[in-house]
Amino acid sequence: MVLIGLALAADFRGIATRHVELSDRFVGSVGRFRRKGWTQDRLVRRRARFVALDRVIGGVTTLAGVGALVAVISDLLSRLANGS
Repeated sequence: MVLIGLALAADFRGIATRHVELSDRFVGSVGRFRRKGWTQDRLVRRRARFVALDRVIGGVTTLAGVGALVAVISDLLSRLANGS
């Protein structure tokens, strides 16, 4: 979780951008909603918002992964201290 979150949050090698483009292509092919009347500028702004959202989700995923690691390490240390 930590590595995936960091990759998305930092847009490592454009992973967040590619993720948004692939998702947009998939949804566009199966969805009923078509963007025929949209200008190129509007599409670029929409894509940029989704990349920013993807990066925020990556940051939250990183924090969740760090929290899970801390919980596991804390549990292991408490078990070792109690001798069980």
